[in-house]
Amino acid sequence: MAALSFLSVSNLLLFRLIREDRIVEGVQMRRFLKAGAGLLLLGALTQACAAPSCLAQAESRGRVSLLELYTSEGCSSCPPADEWLAGLASAGLGLRQVVPLAFHVDYWDALGWRDRFANADYSRRQRDAAARDGRAVVYTPQLRLNGRDVALSGYADLRKVLPMDAAAPSLWLSLAPSGDGVEATVALRSAAPPAARLMLALYENGLQSRVLAGENAGRRLRHDAVVRALAGPLALTDGKTQLRRLLVFAPGQRAAASGVAAWLEDESGRPLQAVAAACGGG
Repeated sequence: MAALSFLSVSNLLLFRLIREDRIVEGVQMRRFLKAGAGLLLLGALTQACAAPSCLAQAESRGRVSLLELYTSEGCSSCPPADEWLAGLASAGLGLRQVVPLAFHVDYWDALGWRDRFANADYSRRQRDAAARDGRAVVYTPQLRLNGRDVALSGYADLRKVLPMDAAAPSLWLSLAPSGDGVEATVALRSAAPPAARLMLALYENGLQSRVLAGENAGRRLRHDAVVRALAGPLALTDGKTQLRRLLVFAPGQRAAASGVAAWLEDESGRPLQAVAAACGGG
């Protein structure tokens, strides 16, 4: 398989800035990710789950990183980043090494195309992270690895920056069908900082959209690891080491293409450990 590569180059483009919770017009240097040939989507795209419900479990062994992509169907620089995220498993970076999540933000919706996966909560999450970093501006596409902004030139670069902390807290995740969603049980199996809390995300793979307006007008876009529901932060108080939460499927969401990610974060919101289980086994 041909290795995927992409370039981080300066591309002067007009886009919408978020500055102090106010949308303004501006010109900003934006990273452009150029995907190479031979890109394969996550194995979960081609796998089917025999049952129409989600039943799975996983456990983190050693440090598992959380990789967040902030993206939008209205952003012309975002499709290569979406494809790059989808290729992680094919590049040998599976859920035991890194848990990818694509957060679709809604501030691009004002430019002509409404992203059906966008959520104002995800835009707020990105702004909050920027504020912690001392920045007033957010942008897409943006990658954050374990809570820190990263610029990568390929999968090899990601491997170099993945932490290898064998002493990381251990998380166990179990999924069971429950009505119109999935019941996620997360257990902490080792010591964690006193102020640590849990986050849960219900995601879906193998999504497609035909974009009819905006910067990507006329394109068919493919997405993996799209966050469909987010829960938390959930406090680990009174000595609790296990939490259970019901996550409801979005309208039309396919259980067989879905999964749940859980991560432990410190009081500042920095991820300490992650785990994910895919309903389809991918």
